[in-house]
This record gives sequence, structure tokens and C-alpha cells, in this order.
Amino acid sequence: MLIISNMEKMKKKILIVDEMRFSRICSAILEKDGYETSSVTDVRQVDSKFNYHDYELLVTSYPFCTVILEDLIHAGIPTIILSDNINRDLMTTLDHLDKTLSHCMIKPIDYNKFRSIVKQILSSDRSAGTGFGTS
Repeated sequence: MLIISNMEKMKKKILIVDEMRFSRICSAILEKDGYETSSVTDVRQVDSKFNYHDYELLVTSYPFCTVILEDLIHAGIPTIILSDNINRDLMTTLDHLDKTLSHCMIKPIDYNKFRSIVKQILSSDRSAGTGFGTS
């Protein structure tokens, strides 16, 4: 008989849509913190393979995610977008996302800050520095 602990039942699910190398690093960090992760390294698979609402958070990078940005705007899922720099296109995209559900971080990211933002978003504590501040 398989017994699943309450911790296993309550794991928050995070979808990582990014290049292979970062996806592996991100998954390892988040799984160590007790989250369940799924990674997609081909952004075109997201529409057919995943239902956004199966996940509590999406982590992706810009411009890698440009194919799914319109979907993200309408999905209402908390999102962390990572970028090498801020430009006009990214700012326009961020203006269309729900600022209470999303965060933008500039690479290279501070992994402790990243972990803190993930925790804040998934605990619904959005008053502690989440939003479009650059980190």
C-alpha cells in the first residue's frame, strides 16, 4: 500500500518554460525547496502539452517566451519573467500582464532573491516586494 504524505499532496506545481540549461538549474533549486516542477524547453509545446491552470506559477525568460505571451496575458497565472535586459518590447509586454501576479528579474539572477519571490508568490504574500521591480 502506497502512503502519500500530506507534504506530497500539497506540493505547489511550477511550470518552467526556458532553455535546457536554465530549466535544469531552476528545477533543482525549486525541487530542493519542496516544489514540484515540470520543464518545457520547446516553447511551442506549451499550448498542446500543458494546461496553465494545472500550475500555480510559470517561470520563463524573455525573449524565449514571446510565442506564449498572449496566452500568459489571458491565463492569469502568476509568472516570473527573466530577461538579460529591459527594452521597449519587454516593457510593453509587462504592461499587459497582471502586475499583482507577475514579476520580472534581470539576469544574472540572485538565486536567494528568486527563491524568496517564488515563496512570496506561492504563499499569496504579494505585499512583500513582488511586482515588476527589477531584481
